[in-house]
Amino acid sequence: MGYLPEKKTVSQFDLKGRFARQYLSFAGKSSKDFLLYLSGPGVYDSPAADVESTSVPDRNGDIISENARAGRRRYQNVDIKYEAFFFNGLPAKTAAVKSWLLSPVGYQKLQDTYDPDFFRMAVCTEAMEFDVTAQKAAKMDLVFNCKPQRWSVEGQRTVRLESRSNLMNPFAFPAQPIFKVYGDSGGVLYVGDESITIHSIKDYVLLNCETHNAYNAGGFCNETILSDDFPELPAGKTQIAWTGGITAVEVTPRWWTL
Repeated sequence: MGYLPEKKTVSQFDLKGRFARQYLSFAGKSSKDFLLYLSGPGVYDSPAADVESTSVPDRNGDIISENARAGRRRYQNVDIKYEAFFFNGLPAKTAAVKSWLLSPVGYQKLQDTYDPDFFRMAVCTEAMEFDVTAQKAAKMDLVFNCKPQRWSVEGQRTVRLESRSNLMNPFAFPAQPIFKVYGDSGGVLYVGDESITIHSIKDYVLLNCETHNAYNAGGFCNETILSDDFPELPAGKTQIAWTGGITAVEVTPRWWTL
């Protein structure tokens, strides 16, 4: 009579040289540069919505208050944790890893091989504890405090439009794009139902819809544009068109999801 052999649990340290490993990049450097690899993904957690609930006596249910403008939802930062490990050369490697992760100031780009089509903006602020084994290896938890968005790598690519065109936002969240408007005189840029009047264009004008700024090679030029607000790209299809002296438009859509 046949039997099933006992299943053996194999640690990540026993896998050295046997399988392709996962890694991350942060602040322009890869963990591979430090021979530091990942043994567990932490990329799938979602941020919490920024809401407040208030209980009312003698009334069923709570009153929910959204800490965002009407019709929108704001999301909080989220901690993303990775389990990581490396082998040999521990004193030098631990010093190098701490310098790499803890020295950058402000949010940095974080990407990993578990979810390569997306990246986050993150900061590493937590102290690192290295669990050193008898095998001259070390493992640790890497914790990054991240903005709630998972940015699409594809959404960072610039699309050049030579005539009226449609852009398709594949996600449920409105994107705040960057438009580079080329022309030889003023014109009007139409983004769905929104419009931006550009009174003068010398070569190009950049419109950053996240920071609400217009600028060109000479610096900021917000005084040259007129608009109720900087437009967004909602979920689904948005038509981009223009009139006047505008000759072409480049769009970096900056798609994102949670």
